[in-house]
Amino acid sequence: MELDVHAPIKQALARAKSFYEGKEYDKAAAAYEKAANLMSIFAEQAMGREAEERRKKKAIEYREMARKLRAGELVPGTPAPTNESPAPSAAPPAGGEIRSIVSNLMHASSVTWDDIGGLDETKNEIKFALGMTLAQQPPGVRLAAWTKILFYGPPGTGKTLLAAATSNAVRSTEGVPSVFYNVKVSSILSKYFGESSKILGELYGTARDTSPSVVFLDEFESLAGQRDASDSGAERRILSTLLSELDGMDSKGRPDLYVLTIAATNRPWDLDPAVLSRFEKKILIPLPDEATREKILRIHIERKGFQTEVPYEELSRLTAGYSGREIERFAKEVITGMVEESNREIPALVDEGLDRVKGHRLRVRPLGRGDFQAAARLIHPQTTPEEMKKYYEWKESAERA
Repeated sequence: MELDVHAPIKQALARAKSFYEGKEYDKAAAAYEKAANLMSIFAEQAMGREAEERRKKKAIEYREMARKLRAGELVPGTPAPTNESPAPSAAPPAGGEIRSIVSNLMHASSVTWDDIGGLDETKNEIKFALGMTLAQQPPGVRLAAWTKILFYGPPGTGKTLLAAATSNAVRSTEGVPSVFYNVKVSSILSKYFGESSKILGELYGTARDTSPSVVFLDEFESLAGQRDASDSGAERRILSTLLSELDGMDSKGRPDLYVLTIAATNRPWDLDPAVLSRFEKKILIPLPDEATREKILRIHIERKGFQTEVPYEELSRLTAGYSGREIERFAKEVITGMVEESNREIPALVDEGLDRVKGHRLRVRPLGRGDFQAAARLIHPQTTPEEMKKYYEWKESAERA
């Protein structure tokens, strides 16, 4: 469901201006941070790339105002920015390109726990870690925050979905989800290798500005692999920056800040031991069992409005060894095959023009055993029992360490 955030943005900016003029700079900074969070969500709703970029730049401006206010960099009397005017600045901000890269990693996740079939034990473990960290602590007691979680397991088992749902679960009292930074590490390294350590620092700086936030580092092994003598100076700087950020050097003494790092890898045995030691929780995301496969199949078939003549228990057995992603592909192949068979005139309609296609209502029928068997001949599990055994062996060794 689309959130109506335009009016709350104006309200947050009005409060920020009022606090600024009253010289209540901490409150003004908090109001700008809220406006930045809401503007990030507004950017997600943009109908075109140009509007999205314009709104993301506004979010960065509001975040920069909050940072300057907290750092005491703004001269009293400088006019506060509104939704129409940018933050005061004598020159374009240094590292503008890097900030733009980070802004493009920002998302407002709409994924919920219900969108993930099974993994109930894992979801409850994450919820408990979040709840224990964010709840009020008893007088005289100080519990260490859970801020670093490692997801590991075969490809396609739902690690990204779990991270996105975690971000959505960290909501404000107004129902606004935390900012979700979805970082595919290999892409950042390949495109911006020389600037990677700067991007990493900016990423965590922005994440602190938008607290509470979730930083998801996918393909983590490409950033935090084991070191050797052949590593370049740039690679060592990247890893040093990462270790510093994971240690939370810039957020110590700030209990109001909460940045949760979730790293995901298919190859946990390739990670550097110094990096591994920073993660308080290491959670194996395995291949789905029979009951979980049934839940995932229902999400991709039943919840999308299709009927099946084959019991879900039988379909679960048919997909033994499949990952969640492979089950999704399987269900899509089944449905596509059925729709193609029921609407063989579609290619001819396409030849007749767009209006003819738009005027056609697709015919569907219940999915039969033949539909599923045909798809099963095309989709095969990619993770072998031997490979899955390796994950469980690593889990045991990590727990003993």
